Parts: sequence; structure tokens; C-alpha cells
Amino acid sequence: MTDVNIAGSAVTEVDMEESGIDLQHQMLVESLMFLYRSMPTSALGHVLAGVFVAYALWDVIDSITLLSWLGVLAVVAGFRLFSTMWVERRLHEATVVQIEQWATFLLFCAFLQTATWGASVFLIWPQDLAHRAVLVVILAGVIATGGIILALHRRSFAIYCLPIAIPAVTQLFMSGGKLEIILGVLIVFYSGILFASVNRLTSMFREGLRVRLLTQTESRTDAMTALSNRRGFDESLHDIWQQAIRTNQSIGLLIIDVDHFKMYNDYYGHPQGDIALRKVGELLSKIASRSTDLCARIGGEEFAVLMPATDLEGSRQVAEAIQTELTKARIPHRNSERGFLTVSVGLNVTTPARQSSADLFMMETDQALYEAKESGRNQISLARSVTAPLS
Repeated sequence: MTDVNIAGSAVTEVDMEESGIDLQHQMLVESLMFLYRSMPTSALGHVLAGVFVAYALWDVIDSITLLSWLGVLAVVAGFRLFSTMWVERRLHEATVVQIEQWATFLLFCAFLQTATWGASVFLIWPQDLAHRAVLVVILAGVIATGGIILALHRRSFAIYCLPIAIPAVTQLFMSGGKLEIILGVLIVFYSGILFASVNRLTSMFREGLRVRLLTQTESRTDAMTALSNRRGFDESLHDIWQQAIRTNQSIGLLIIDVDHFKMYNDYYGHPQGDIALRKVGELLSKIASRSTDLCARIGGEEFAVLMPATDLEGSRQVAEAIQTELTKARIPHRNSERGFLTVSVGLNVTTPARQSSADLFMMETDQALYEAKESGRNQISLARSVTAPLS
């Protein structure tokens, strides 16, 4: 297992998993995005290369066979382009399983593309050496281009390269001529070099991605509670807000303030205050435990729970569970009216529309929290924009 050193600490794939980062999943997403950005040029390149082959071999290959092969090549290139664009539009709201399935499907599309090129050595293989050399050079160029586009994933490049290299080398060796054998050996040699280069690039990409993801995670994580910090919360709110617009689903939000926490710190000391905040963070994570829920520390003693696809009743149940469990915990707070640590909660629920604002949603929830504190604390207050009352 490869270790990466960041700020004096060794980082392994185990660390990534413990931080909630699926490296393989993220690699798939980023490689698919890279493929999407390069696909229009790639599809056009395949068609133009095919046109050049047809032009070069027009006088020595049956025109019907040549045009049929070119037509199949163009159709496969267009299908591959359409498929990649379709996947890209759905990538950000897809599950891990869906992304893996789509990656496999796009890999199959790449195989079809290069299998069409590989078939050329049997369907349109010229008799004279000069025209064969032209075709072989173009095939080598297609392999090299694939090495650039698929450099982020060694398995994809292997499946892309072999359907061209194996038929071409086989046909060249079967031809038996000295120059054909030399061409076949060169294809094997340069394909091997390309494989090694792609393998190295993939390893470098994984290492760089691991470092970048861990750095991003650390920059979005509160060091004391291990919850998301304000930056992570804001970014997640934006992403979840946009997804809720696309799916027409509701979002529940709790903003939670630990009651009289300054007096707690003054009496018990800051180290004990830090312990209390960690306990509150652990309690929030335990209750809002769905993989889609986000718990964050967004201020000194202020927390937030963001719950996608959650209605008013579900959000209310989470808010009440937080207060109930904190009451059971009985964290001593001598300067509180109740003698133990309590929280005030502002609750808000909405189904975002395109013209709606996440910032306004936050402001309304902050106002609800303010009203809960003004009403005596240890309460749940519903945002005024939500018409349904709390039971």
C-alpha cells in the first residue's frame, strides 16, 4: 500500500476510507468527466482518421466494403459520443453503483470503437506493402491517442488497445514478409511502452488524487468534533440544494445552539467545554445517521444538521430526538436553569425551486433559532416560512 506524507503524517488508503473517501469511486467520476471533455474531439478524430483510410485505400479496396466499414466506424463513434454525454448529465446525482455500471458501459463502447478498427485488418487489408504501412501507421496512431484519453485508467486503456494491436500484429506476422514482421514487432514494442506509461500515469493520478481529496476533506472538517466545518456545510448545502431542485425533493435543516455555553466554559473551563462540544457532535452524528445527512459545526457552539429528502415530520422527529438524547446524557451544567446541558433548535423545511435562495433558507432557520432562544431556550422553533405547526 502506498503512503503519502502530508504535513508530517502518513496517509494511506485506510485513512481515506476512515475519512469517508472512496478513492476508486472518485477516480471513476473524474475519469468519466475527463472522458466527457475529450469525447467530442475523440469522436471527430476517429471519423476523420476513418475518412483518411478510405481515401488512401480507395483504389485498392472494394468501395462497398470500404464505405460499409467507414459507416460502422462513424455510427459507433456517434453512439459513444451520445452515451458519454448522457452519462455526464446524470453523473452528479448518481449512486456509486450507477456510476460503476455506466463506467463499464462506456468501456464497452470504447471496445466497440477499437474493435471496429481491429476489424479493418481483416476487412480492408491491402495486398501491397505501401498501403498496408499506411493502415498500420493509422492504427498505431489510434492506439497512441487512446493512451492519452484513457491515461487515468489502465484497465480501460488495455481494453481499448488490445482489439487493435492483437489483430494488427497477427495479420502482419501471418503476412510473413520481413517488413511486415518489423512493423508487427514495432507495434508490440511501442504498445508495451505505452502500457508502461499509462500505468505510471495512473499511479501518479491516484497518488495526487489521494493527497488532494484528503486535503479537501481536512479543509472541510472541524478538527475538534470531526464534523463538517462551515465551509464544508456551505458547499454541501449548495450541492444538495441544486439536487433538490432537479429531483423536486424537500430539504430539512436544523440549526442548533448549545444553551448558555459561555457560562459553561467560564465555570468548567475550555478543555471541558471542548469535551462537551465533542459529545454533542457525537450525539448529532448518531441521530442523523443516514449516509445523505450532514452534521456540521458551523460556529463556536452552533451546529447544523442538513437532511436531504426529508419532510417536516421527519425533521421534527430528528430535532426532538436530539433534545431527548441530550437530556438522557445529563451533561452537567451548573449555571443552567435545568442543571444539565441543553440546546435550542431552529427548524426549517422547504422544497427548493429554481428561483429560491439557499441563503434565505439559512436566514429563516437562523431566525427560528433566535426565537427559540428568546422563548426560554431548550426549545424547537419552526421557521415562519413553514406553515405547518409543530405538534
